[in-house]
Amino acid sequence: MKLTVYFDGTFWCGLVEAQDQKESLVYKHTFGPEPKDQDIMIFIHQQLPKILASSQTVKAENNGIVERKINPKRRQRMINRAKRQPVVSTKSQLALQEVHQLNKKAKQKRQKQDKADVAEAKFQQKQLKKQQKKKGH
Repeated sequence: MKLTVYFDGTFWCGLVEAQDQKESLVYKHTFGPEPKDQDIMIFIHQQLPKILASSQTVKAENNGIVERKINPKRRQRMINRAKRQPVVSTKSQLALQEVHQLNKKAKQKRQKQDKADVAEAKFQQKQLKKQQKKKGH
């Protein structure tokens, strides 16, 4: 069983993923404001067992993966690595992220062009001043 707590842009949510040999369960719980450790523990010990008992499960596909005991240090490294990974988001969030990236690229391009224009204008101003000095004005 795995519980992932993440911020979805508006609220803090918890994603519970439980899987055994034959069945799989995924449940999303919205905490609201940022939950404290105590709130998460209350959810795990009081609400989660009720949810697991009353929710429907989906048949799991066994892709030949066999669960075996994992060394505690390795498990801790895997947990830390998983914490650093971004949480899987919905299609709309991915679309918004893509639009944001496109806007960011456009802004960078525009700023680079503006900087080049300013540098060109400065260069032309220096050239004009240089020519006027040469003429004796």
